Amino acid sequence: MGGVENPVSTDKAIRLPERKQYSSNAEPNPSKTEVKRRIERFPRVRIVAINSHRLPPARGSAGSVKGRRVRRKRMITTLRLNHPIPLFPGKQNGCFV
Repeated sequence: MGGVENPVSTDKAIRLPERKQYSSNAEPNPSKTEVKRRIERFPRVRIVAINSHRLPPARGSAGSVKGRRVRRKRMITTLRLNHPIPLFPGKQNGCFV
């Protein structure tokens, strides 16, 4: 799915689906509207709101070289009731962003 990279599995992200919210990492460049359009291409998926924030850069080292990794953007997407995103296209019970 363009713009959205992978799901997030933190303590908060695990509790979010109870409120029809899903958390995922996203590419740093697209805006909220672009990500919303890409997600709504799925049939029967409607988004109420998208909240995003940039994570602080992670520090890393490779031998004697120290530096920072690329900053990431995290999106929390709120869906309308009864409008899930299919996790597995052939199954009806899977939902995810």
